[in-house]
Amino acid sequence: MKVFILRARKGPASPEMVDGSFGEPDHFEIISHSIVSALFVSKDIRPDVVFHLVLESGPAAPRTVTMTSGNLMWLGGFHEKAIASVIKRALTAGARLEGDQEINVDAGLSVGRTSFERLVRRYTGLMPVFILDPDGQDLRQTEFSKDACFIFTDHIPMQKKSFHLLERLGVRGLRLGPKVLFAAHCITIVHNELDRREA
Repeated sequence: MKVFILRARKGPASPEMVDGSFGEPDHFEIISHSIVSALFVSKDIRPDVVFHLVLESGPAAPRTVTMTSGNLMWLGGFHEKAIASVIKRALTAGARLEGDQEINVDAGLSVGRTSFERLVRRYTGLMPVFILDPDGQDLRQTEFSKDACFIFTDHIPMQKKSFHLLERLGVRGLRLGPKVLFAAHCITIVHNELDRREA
């Protein structure tokens, strides 16, 4: 299983905020592109992928929308508007959640109030967890087990205190190359590397 966690610090946790979050300064398009890169290949859905979107902006935050490829229904297209509609539907369904509640919205789609830190802790006990880090180990020189979790951010860099917490939890830094890329591009590169090894 491949798990992708996108921490969207500018990602709106309320459905009514989504449509106004494209472009400057929130860049919701980063979220849409990342979901497509994580879950889809040409004319198919990737098997055995879980994508967690942690939305941290607004008074309703946090909200974590989860998509599980093995059960996922058709999202209505690959374009930004279609992806935004799915996120809004999940956020609407989860508007009254309390504590650490999580509910299923549709096949392969759920929403909860799980924070980023709690979500990472869930996986550090189950599989190796990696975060993009320009000082981390090179992707091509890293060994991966069948199950692995990868952490990305939107256009807002990870806070230093979060990096320190992740280090204490055993999360390993991973470098993809000499350039800083968009999250969606990074997800594609990780998928491609693992695809080549599995071929």
